[in-house]
Amino acid sequence: MAIRVSYLKLVRDRGSDCVFGVSSSLTVVAIGTLLSKLSSPISMECGNEISSSEDEFDFSLLNDEITSIHKTFDDKVYESSEEDNDEVRGVKKRKIRITDSECESDSDTAEETESSEWIWCTESEETPPRVQFVQGEKPAGSQISSNVKEPIDFLKLFFTDELINEIVRETNNYAAKKLEGRTLSSNSIWRSWHDVTKEEFWAFIGVIINMGTMPLANLQEYWSRNNVSYVPFYSDTFTRDRFSQIFWMLHLKTISTQNTNPRTRLQLVSCFLDYINSKFLDYFTPGEQICVNESTIKFKGRVSFVTYNPNKPTRWGIRLYTIADSNTGYICGILPCYGALTTKQLIRPDLPVSTRIPLHLYKMLLDKIPGTQGHHMFTDRYYTSYILAQELRKMKCHLTGTILTNTKDLPKVIRKPKFHKKSTVAYRKDNTLILAWKDERIVTSLTTWNNAGITPVKRILRGGVEVTIKKPNVVINYVKYMDGVNRTDQYTSTYCFLKKSLKWWRKLFFWGLEICSINSYILYKLEKKQRNERPLSHLRYVKILVDQLRGDFRQNRDRVSASTSTFDEIRLNEKLHIILTGTKKDCKVCSQRSKPGGRHETRYYCDTCPDKPRMHLGDCFMKYHTKNKYRA
Repeated sequence: MAIRVSYLKLVRDRGSDCVFGVSSSLTVVAIGTLLSKLSSPISMECGNEISSSEDEFDFSLLNDEITSIHKTFDDKVYESSEEDNDEVRGVKKRKIRITDSECESDSDTAEETESSEWIWCTESEETPPRVQFVQGEKPAGSQISSNVKEPIDFLKLFFTDELINEIVRETNNYAAKKLEGRTLSSNSIWRSWHDVTKEEFWAFIGVIINMGTMPLANLQEYWSRNNVSYVPFYSDTFTRDRFSQIFWMLHLKTISTQNTNPRTRLQLVSCFLDYINSKFLDYFTPGEQICVNESTIKFKGRVSFVTYNPNKPTRWGIRLYTIADSNTGYICGILPCYGALTTKQLIRPDLPVSTRIPLHLYKMLLDKIPGTQGHHMFTDRYYTSYILAQELRKMKCHLTGTILTNTKDLPKVIRKPKFHKKSTVAYRKDNTLILAWKDERIVTSLTTWNNAGITPVKRILRGGVEVTIKKPNVVINYVKYMDGVNRTDQYTSTYCFLKKSLKWWRKLFFWGLEICSINSYILYKLEKKQRNERPLSHLRYVKILVDQLRGDFRQNRDRVSASTSTFDEIRLNEKLHIILTGTKKDCKVCSQRSKPGGRHETRYYCDTCPDKPRMHLGDCFMKYHTKNKYRA
């Protein structure tokens, strides 16, 4: 007959005897087996005495015996569940945890075993062997011909005539398809649509770039006649309606509407990005130091690959990965992030995504510059890992970057380093160094290039006080060569045209245009430096580029607008003005939205005046056409 008894759990108190606590149920046979094995003295290495006995117990062995007996008991209980159903109900299985300080050291030993390959190193250790940098078939630097001198010539290296012709053709075809068979209202701006010409599109690009140097609230403000925001450049180049026509009919690629494949939809802009990406390395070869970073284009529309990062200044947006030359900031390659569609195309699917992105970008660079090796890549903590360092080492490339301390394959002691009197703690594994530096906060870096050496540098504190601090060489190189990406980001954020848009691919198109403009300016400065000439500032360069893109293009005006210089001359010419009806809008004379209840609308407008102003019949019509100051 099975008798329910309680088995014994061994718990150690501070300096007290071992006590037995009730935990679960065992059979009499199980207890007998346990006591028979504990009756003889068992040697232990714990080294702690038990006051109630001279025997020394092996806690780990005891735990194994209890676990095996518990398992045997459970099997027997399940076999006899039909016979003793009432007795078995309520039995709970517990995991035995021995609260002993010596036993807790087992986990520490395991951690030390895992990190035993990482060796503590000093500042005076030798520099690890390095891969010599080889330039390959093309020397590092600019690769353009001597006849490229003007800003427009540098931009046309990327925005070629071939690309412009394709965009113009696609835009005209798209507009013809959209307007075909549609019934347009009498006031629709699409009634005056005509095909875009190549000269006109170059002027359109110039206007877009110039808008980046003077951001306004919306596109309509650039054609405002208000004294505060009036700029003649825009109205002299395009009418507001014509610019809006080209802007909204802009198209890059025609795809079948019946094809719902997500990858096919990406061709709306991927063809353009792939084209300019193929041109970047044709005119510039990066030097030894390169860096990988990401850019986020602000966008909150409905598209599957919009990303959200609450820790970034731009929280919502479309992410693009770039590889750039660290010394100049020149963008050598781009990789748009389309979510899972991009992930599937990355190399090495067996590795984490954060590792595959730098490897993919570096492979793109090697494919365009065969024979090159020995680059030194700099990355931030999102990409840096021990796995990436090893994979780049196989591709004969070094790595330096900041790193998160909880990254896989790092020594556990680097998470909470003990600095004592020094400001650095470093460990090495083969050719890889992990270093923690305590400044205002702890900065952890990983490198396959430097040793753990430090260099005294000067720092200016608040109030102009100059002090000397010891800074690791790893951190010095990282700050120096990651600055190339920061320089590019500065160019992009200074004079960039990125207006709100419901179409996600428009954002990518204008971003690509801005990157081409920045790369052209970097090439321009390099050429001026080679010729020992002083280059223009970025703003001056952009202004000259805009003027050259517009050239002699000026949009033809209608007969009425061409015969007079201002709207006032037409308004006050004391000739016949024809009244028509259209959509309801604010009266030009008496409507004042700034005052409560001051909004007055009407359907009547003057068809003779160029801006087709709305006004009420009677006093409003008479004031508008007879007085200089017609507003109430």
